[in-house]
Amino acid sequence: MDNILATFRKAGRGAFSTREYSALRGKGGYARLVLHRLKKRGELRLVRNGWWSFSDAMPEDVACQISQPCYVSFHSALYMHELTTQIPRKVQLAVCRNATTYNIPGTPVKEYKVKKDQFNGFVNKEGTPIATPEKAFADSLNVPRACPQIVLRDAIESIDIEKVKPLLSKKALKRLNRLRRVINAEKRRA
Repeated sequence: MDNILATFRKAGRGAFSTREYSALRGKGGYARLVLHRLKKRGELRLVRNGWWSFSDAMPEDVACQISQPCYVSFHSALYMHELTTQIPRKVQLAVCRNATTYNIPGTPVKEYKVKKDQFNGFVNKEGTPIATPEKAFADSLNVPRACPQIVLRDAIESIDIEKVKPLLSKKALKRLNRLRRVINAEKRRA
């Protein structure tokens, strides 16, 4: 592995573009040749046209590099914080531009647009920007259909609701109250 790739790995980057590598290498055509040779050796994967990842990189890390600026949120973040046992089918990202959907090998990625003033409340966890548990829960309520209700039911027990309330829109606050009523009704029946 060459020095440029070692620098990417040391910086915690799971993915990088051909353009970035070529600019650092200085020779465009030769840089692409090197990348393809490393792919044949199994050290790199071509994840999208013009995007490469290390073979051991996590899908969340790769998706965050491709979709920058973004952070992992919704069901994906709740699962990463171990607040639910329901495994997400896709990596879910919060972005403050028009959202898109794409695939990286073996994993679909779905972006959800959030307002610029709500694009906060995340931390870097091993180089990957991920929403705090309360922010992920709030994002899941603010964006309908981004997270199944069963996941929200699992997570609500471990969430500080008082930290969540200021992050919610009026409609999301109604969803939270409805969710709490359903959970309380189920507890009374049991």
